[in-house]
Amino acid sequence: MSELGKINTLQVSRIGPYSTFLDGQDLGEVMLLREKTARKHTVGDQLEVFVYVDSDDTLVASSTLPTISGGQVGCLEVVSLTRDGAFLDWGLRADLFVPRTEQMGEMSVGSRCVVIALVDRVNQRMIGSSRLFQHLSEENQQQFDAGETVELLICQRTDMGFKAVINGTHLGMLYNSEIYQNLRIGKRMKGFVKELREDGKIDLALQQPNAESRSELETKIIEHLKQNGGVSTLTDKSPPEKIYQIFAVSKKAYKHAIGGLYKSRQISLSKEQIALIKTD
Repeated sequence: MSELGKINTLQVSRIGPYSTFLDGQDLGEVMLLREKTARKHTVGDQLEVFVYVDSDDTLVASSTLPTISGGQVGCLEVVSLTRDGAFLDWGLRADLFVPRTEQMGEMSVGSRCVVIALVDRVNQRMIGSSRLFQHLSEENQQQFDAGETVELLICQRTDMGFKAVINGTHLGMLYNSEIYQNLRIGKRMKGFVKELREDGKIDLALQQPNAESRSELETKIIEHLKQNGGVSTLTDKSPPEKIYQIFAVSKKAYKHAIGGLYKSRQISLSKEQIALIKTD
């Protein structure tokens, strides 16, 4: 079954004097847009195309595929503004329109925004929305497990940290205490489900929150000390950036690890340094 606003594989049904037409199955006949790099087609050819309704309310197909299609989330650049909304570059010759009613905050030309592509229920045309909370679930709904590895798309800055799209389907929260690197809107990265809260919301982390990862970090710290004469000035008071530069972990994770080493009497700890405790 072919779907509007999605990428479909359709068969060439007929070739007219000026246009090629595809069998859109339940959507009906679809006109293939003429493109400069298009090759000649014959009846029966199978084509991968993006199907949508253009500004003239015509059902068309494009061999050039957009950055995102219906239901998908991506980071796009704003290329123009009108009083009714913004237009974003999504790889097609006609830009993706984001109505003002679907904007989360002001958009400006040249900025990059995370949006979801949708089929407008009124006119069936494609639109974008940065109001992700209206279209993606913020509740777990038995989708994820604590500790699970997920793909994140950073989508919004808040006072508490960053909101991120999880696997393209849900929204979760990365708190400032879990962030040990510079993040930007639109960045894609690996993350972990830290906690599934009682209210159903999803808390995220950039480092796997388990005992095994803490043990691995403790081993790395010991090796680092041995390579530096048993002493390091990297303490629990050091800037997060320096900690990440050496160990690629958050300051919080590093503090937990050296705390564990201190309790097990493998290191001594002061404001200025940590040092290996020599054992005979």
